[in-house]
Amino acid sequence: MKTNESATGLKFRKFNRFYTNVLGFLNEHIYDSPFSLTETRILFEIYNTPNCTAKDLQDKLGLDRGYVSRMLKQFEKEGLIYKEKSKADARHHYIYVTETGEAIYKKLEKKANEQVELMLKEIDDKEQHRLATAMEEIEAILSQSLSSRSSGISVRDYYLSDDIHLLIEKQRQFYAETHGWDDTFLAYLHETFDAEIEKIWIAESGGKFAGCVGLVKQDKKTVQLRWFLVDAAFRGRGLGTQLLEHLVTYSRERKFERIFLWTVSSMAEARPLYEKFGFRLSEVKEETPLWGQHLTEERWDLELS
Repeated sequence: MKTNESATGLKFRKFNRFYTNVLGFLNEHIYDSPFSLTETRILFEIYNTPNCTAKDLQDKLGLDRGYVSRMLKQFEKEGLIYKEKSKADARHHYIYVTETGEAIYKKLEKKANEQVELMLKEIDDKEQHRLATAMEEIEAILSQSLSSRSSGISVRDYYLSDDIHLLIEKQRQFYAETHGWDDTFLAYLHETFDAEIEKIWIAESGGKFAGCVGLVKQDKKTVQLRWFLVDAAFRGRGLGTQLLEHLVTYSRERKFERIFLWTVSSMAEARPLYEKFGFRLSEVKEETPLWGQHLTEERWDLELS
């Protein structure tokens, strides 16, 4: 049984690589436009969903609220969409494409159809039917599997460029809404990602962000803990502990001698977790105006050697 599972896994990964190339070909040739594939999908959903809302887009596409918000603002600024308040609930806004947005969408849709037809042109009707049937079976089997596992949380230890944008937005949103920090913190956040990143762990559930933590290398013996955050929807489930376990274990395996972090005294809820892993308060700065608040910075260190 183990051999069969391994063989299936290898075939799955081989197909995944192949189909990724197919998607890359389609993206390159279909969407010859300033829009990314995700932006095109958002435009597609707005056009095809009656009384579309931002929540609809988040749920259907598995996108972060902050990312959707920024894309909608951009679309609105470019005259591609407009919003109308719901008559039943003024807190909700429906999103519609403008005439300009509709024209651009139809142009993209036409290009997409043309490219797919070009790919199918050399395939006879019988083989096209086999292809369509196989696609339906793949979708049905994987949809069932993903649905049954959607409530689980997974942690990956790699990141893509899009992940950096997401992490910055998540941090900005949390500290603005929870602690009232202003936009100067956003500029600082961008600067933190210019450092030498050792590793980032990203937790996800059903394709949605659940939490993150990262390490920045200071020197051969020392790393700094950065960007530790657990989304409100996933707190109380041990995710913070899980993320720190990954980080500390990795640091020990790489023979680092010290991990340190900077926080502020007002974030007392994280202290028990830091102390649980052996971090100790090592420095306290004087209160100073910072990010629109008056904050007292604290340094915490964990000696690994």
